[in-house]
Amino acid sequence: MKKITDPFEQKLFQMAAQEKMIVPDTLYSKAEFPPDRLSKRRSAPLMNWKRALVLAAALTVLCSATVMAAVSAVRQRMEAMNEQEIEDYFVQLHAGRAGADHYSRLLTDGEQTRMEALRQSYEEAGVFPEKALAMIANAEEYRGKGIAFSADSSTFFLPEGTMSDEELLQIIDFQQRRSYSLQTMNEKIAAGETAFPEQQIRQESASADENGRADQRAAIPYTGDLEIREIAAGQEDLFLMGKNAVHRMTAGSGDSELFFDDFGTDTLISALYEDQKGTVYLALNERAEDTEEAGITIAGGRYRPSLWILSADGTVERKVDLTALPLDGNDHVSIVRSLVADEQGRLYVRAAGVSHALLIVLDRQGNYVKSITSDTYASHDMGGLCVGTDGRIYTQIQNGSQMGIAAVDPQEGTLDEVFMDIVPEGTVMLDVIAPVSDRDFVFWGYDGIFTYHLGDSEADCVLPAYEAPFAWENVPCCALPGGRLVFADCSEYRTEGEEVFRIPEQVRFHYLSAAQ
Repeated sequence: MKKITDPFEQKLFQMAAQEKMIVPDTLYSKAEFPPDRLSKRRSAPLMNWKRALVLAAALTVLCSATVMAAVSAVRQRMEAMNEQEIEDYFVQLHAGRAGADHYSRLLTDGEQTRMEALRQSYEEAGVFPEKALAMIANAEEYRGKGIAFSADSSTFFLPEGTMSDEELLQIIDFQQRRSYSLQTMNEKIAAGETAFPEQQIRQESASADENGRADQRAAIPYTGDLEIREIAAGQEDLFLMGKNAVHRMTAGSGDSELFFDDFGTDTLISALYEDQKGTVYLALNERAEDTEEAGITIAGGRYRPSLWILSADGTVERKVDLTALPLDGNDHVSIVRSLVADEQGRLYVRAAGVSHALLIVLDRQGNYVKSITSDTYASHDMGGLCVGTDGRIYTQIQNGSQMGIAAVDPQEGTLDEVFMDIVPEGTVMLDVIAPVSDRDFVFWGYDGIFTYHLGDSEADCVLPAYEAPFAWENVPCCALPGGRLVFADCSEYRTEGEEVFRIPEQVRFHYLSAAQ
């Protein structure tokens, strides 16, 4: 059973256990970071919207005397909020550009211990702060004293000195009010008692833009027509991937041209790599005509994982059925997240569904060669993969809450050299790892942008996530040769069944230097 992340949710489960209640298992979905790790990382995940609906329903079941005695003080405080306050918290969550809370610095071990004790006092004894948490529009408004919260970037700005009990209680109170408001609004929307406040959310987002949330003058509007799902850097240009199509775009421009769309069936492209000879490798999932055919289910449809090898002019040279690879155990390639090629033409593939290996190695024709394994380290499906300036393949690795990178030995099928614990413990993922001339590597993850020089004890954070000038999470990102990071930010989406598409006219490209 997975651990629970949200403090209010955690308390609910503790009380449910005491009352011998059965709590819906759906509440455990997508909970990856337990509370004991929050003091060691700069961001804390917010509660999933769908899980909040189930949680709100579960709360109505907690009616025994024991449970009511434990939560009555908090409940009365929450219910004292008026409808406008509840809606304001809800709008704040949806209008912000981050999907997780961030902290301007790490909580000390002492602060974390006191916060957990104060949280228990808050929930069970009604110990509340004297004042409400201060709200600011952006980082520039914080003066370094006390604590403040910027809803736009979901960031708690903390003083350099040790926080007082009052300041810790203000954070706890804010989190409780926000969680309660989210649950209450979701209940009302689901029951048809109130409408989703779309107009208010738009106005709040627009107001944030006016206050400097995003410097649109530094962004390049997209003028093409592709509904972008992923982006990848070629040797000179950018590749934009949409459903059933791949476009090519000159870096720094806003327009794209069709590169390839001869798929013949619904196709979802998940990764792309162009080698130095101009050969393009496409990792994709083709819609399967036969529902019994080997493959995976995506958005209600059956898809077959494949690798297509294209020449520089977009001619298909070979198609590889990835479901036929001779992998260990019950491993199966479902969605390829990243792939690169070395100078010898070997392909290195990371995919969901593979648990017995860090990477899969194929030859230039797509035939299985071997797997890269480790008895000590694991890798994440979304972890970065790149060719270093020294020509070696480097991959993201992790061991518990520690994370780093490692060079790969393709001959032995093992890790060659490991650089571990180089980012703060608890850092959420290194989605992009790319070579950069002056510092060897640039990393992008949910906590920000880091640069790293091989052999150094730690990487440098050159841009915390909360200082980013655009929506940081779930934004397509890649690294150009030289280390510049490119982001395809989008402010509006459309849905089609279970699928979500970025509206082309609302996409802007941001170019960030690793040196900033």
